[in-house]
Amino acid sequence: MGRILAIDYGVRRTGLAWSDPQRRVALPLDTVETAQLWERLSDLSAQIEGVIIGYPRRLSGQPTDTTAAVEAFAAEWQRRYPHIPLTFVEERLSTQAAHRHAQSLPPRTRRDKGIYDQITATLLLQNYLSRPRL
Repeated sequence: MGRILAIDYGVRRTGLAWSDPQRRVALPLDTVETAQLWERLSDLSAQIEGVIIGYPRRLSGQPTDTTAAVEAFAAEWQRRYPHIPLTFVEERLSTQAAHRHAQSLPPRTRRDKGIYDQITATLLLQNYLSRPRL
């Protein structure tokens, strides 16, 4: 069984997490400069059977400044990897959850802004894996 990849897409940095092979646990993977994201995803694509990506919306449900970029990324993913399904997942309040989670990390680690993207991707994936399936 292949892994599920989670993507917390950002204009500058993108957080990545993936599941264990049994798809039970979300594991932090990497934070990548978005300019190098396609290269990194190419390296991972043979091990991936599904992708989730955080879909950014305001609390009101309106799009954010990043929503169009996420939609463009998703369209390009589907063009490059039509055999690997992509699912949007709700990402509202995930950044705040990542900041709360990071409080348990050493201060030096918390100064690395990229860690928050990775934590967010991990939290999105764990929530997705924990959902009941039909």
